[in-house]
Amino acid sequence: MIENVGKILTNVGLASVGLAALAAEQVGKAGKCLVEKGAVALEEGRKYSSQVQQQCKEAAQRRREEQFDLHVCQMNAQQREELRRRLAELDELEKEVAGEDVDPSDLEDDDTQAF
Repeated sequence: MIENVGKILTNVGLASVGLAALAAEQVGKAGKCLVEKGAVALEEGRKYSSQVQQQCKEAAQRRREEQFDLHVCQMNAQQREELRRRLAELDELEKEVAGEDVDPSDLEDDDTQAF
């Protein structure tokens, strides 16, 4: 009987060690799985964030264009002509910066208000 108790205790001890090893193995597998899922979620989050940023940029650009169109449509003929003149001045300045020859007297004008 005492021999049986010794065997039983030995078996219980070995079962405990086996259970601990099995638990460690399962935790390792679960950890790998969670890491992989976390990496996938992180990558998906980055993609989603990029998509949302792009959509916001596009929406903002559309709103700016709509506001510009609305503003131009509300201008009278004199204001539109002043806008054309100012845009021409800016084109000349852009050419000057780019290194092209520009006559500075073309840029001088007393009326500097665009609209």
